[in-house]
Amino acid sequence: MDDEEETYRLWKIRKTIMQLCHDRGYLVTQDELDQTLDEFKAQFGDKPSEGRPRRTDLTVLVAHNDDPTDQMFVFFPEEPKVGIKTIKMYCQRMQEENITRAIIVVQQGMTPSAKQSLVDMAPKYILEQFLQQELLINITEHEVVKIIRPSETAGRYITYRLVQ
Repeated sequence: MDDEEETYRLWKIRKTIMQLCHDRGYLVTQDELDQTLDEFKAQFGDKPSEGRPRRTDLTVLVAHNDDPTDQMFVFFPEEPKVGIKTIKMYCQRMQEENITRAIIVVQQGMTPSAKQSLVDMAPKYILEQFLQQELLINITEHEVVKIIRPSETAGRYITYRLVQ
């Protein structure tokens, strides 16, 4: 994947994450919600292949509107498939900063042992996992409509498309 395409994907993912945090009642500035691709490039860089931006640079800490002590991390791990070592590192950081909630944006998923560690830590730490593919589009801003094709099977087979 070329740098331009990867930068665009990272921008879309970060924008969706900011909207998700805002929708959950966390403090996110209007500038962060409305950040353009050019502003993203200026802030983080436009050469992911050279480490600008590195995925870890996109890590965000947000505080809740009602309770500023209720904070949440959003982590962007570098490795495509996240293992237990990375999860432990994130939990250690959360423990140091006294934070109990986090979202992890993974590229290809997690190893089974990493998924199990999330379950094991569930009462104390709440870590949610999202695939970056799921975050390219904010489903709360779009709608899915039926495509009806005139044919003998109309009504039996219905396909959907995304309306932006």
